[in-house]
Amino acid sequence: MPGLLIRSVILDGAADLIRAHGARPAQIARAAGVPRSALTDPDLLVNANNVLRFFELAAEACKLPTWGLTLGIGGRLAAIIGPLWVLLRNARTIGEMCSELADNFDLYSDAAMVGIERTSDGVLLNWSATAGRIDSEVQMAEFALCVFANEIRSHLRPDWMPKAVLFRHARPPGRRAPYRTAFGANVRFNQDRNSLLMDERTWAAPLNQARGSAARALANRVVRLDDERLAGKRIAHSVEAVVRSLMPYAPCTIDEVSRALDLPARTLQFRLQQQGTSFTQVRDIVRADLASKYLRHSELSASRIAEILGYADVTSLSRSYRRWNGISLRQQRARSRRDQ
Repeated sequence: MPGLLIRSVILDGAADLIRAHGARPAQIARAAGVPRSALTDPDLLVNANNVLRFFELAAEACKLPTWGLTLGIGGRLAAIIGPLWVLLRNARTIGEMCSELADNFDLYSDAAMVGIERTSDGVLLNWSATAGRIDSEVQMAEFALCVFANEIRSHLRPDWMPKAVLFRHARPPGRRAPYRTAFGANVRFNQDRNSLLMDERTWAAPLNQARGSAARALANRVVRLDDERLAGKRIAHSVEAVVRSLMPYAPCTIDEVSRALDLPARTLQFRLQQQGTSFTQVRDIVRADLASKYLRHSELSASRIAEILGYADVTSLSRSYRRWNGISLRQQRARSRRDQ
């Protein structure tokens, strides 16, 4: 479900950061048009433009010009873009990973663009909000480049810094320490783009990936699987985490999930059976949970929800929903509206 909607996991930690600066997360969410529940539930689909607006309003309410940068300090790319990372799993170098990200970013969202540009100084990884989306992109630009830098650093060494970082906006007032922490000393403002500049050595560096890279790439959303852990209870949980990440964006088949976990599909199904469940059962648990969330907390149409959850039509979703909850889709939505 690329385009207008993105997963609310991008707001992870936002509420705590806002409260820490004496502001009210729910009030900011309401003003931005972001559902309050998106601040605590990482699985909702939210309007990408409203998220951009939320970042700007949060910085203003908190009186923190580096709000987006601060939120991005601990962010990981894989946790945010979810299944798009699966497309990058065959990359052999930092350069290939960045190129794949740029080529396929529209599968995640069309509210922003990522591009690659070679210069005499190295290679630029560019980020920009799409034209007409919002008046200011300052907070999201700093957040995005920080997360990009975090991801590259995770494949190199803890003290790696880009050759330079460029921002279109003027340097915000206040301390420079957050920029040094995230990007090092060479941060330039009032530039013609928002970019990370990498030297050729960084661009050509091999990814820090072993056989289980796809599982690791899902960061905190997926527990890495190996032979010792597969015998435990983590297998169903890990499958659920991948299904939740894939569901809004791609066909959520056992083949796709097994590839994300770097595990043969037959082996995955066998291990799930050992735990008394199956891939279909795990997927249904996720579908039931997400269907209820979308009906309660979003204005998505029933046909859109059916599409997100991988159903052929609304009728198929309706049958499943009644089986899960004993009421119809229409009854659930009416009940939710009465409760608001």
